[in-house]
Amino acid sequence: MNNKILIVDDEKHMLGMLTKALEKEDRTITSVLSGEEALEYIKNYEVDLVITDVSMPKMQGTELCFKLKSINPFLQVIVITGYPKLEIIARMLEAGASDFILKPFDLICIQNIVEETITRINRWKALRKQ
Repeated sequence: MNNKILIVDDEKHMLGMLTKALEKEDRTITSVLSGEEALEYIKNYEVDLVITDVSMPKMQGTELCFKLKSINPFLQVIVITGYPKLEIIARMLEAGASDFILKPFDLICIQNIVEETITRINRWKALRKQ
């Protein structure tokens, strides 16, 4: 099953690092530099999973998560944050984030969380087909 992942971060090096770490034959990975670009992309293309930073100019990850979930309530969203404050995490969960990753992070940790999320997505897709 080909899974489609959208990575959102305002830092190009982070986009490159995450894309390289998550690349697999059965995945299509797209990256964008802002929440606005992410929303535009989601309106035009099918996406299974969004990985977004919290701290970005113009549109924070929390606002992006709320908007993404209003477009597609089944969309899985993993949030990356360097600010592990309880109120930020609570706000992200309220926004509909399915998981969050704290910076600095280990790429293996991200790979494992993404694998678990994709497994859930694929189970859900299989159930929908029945």
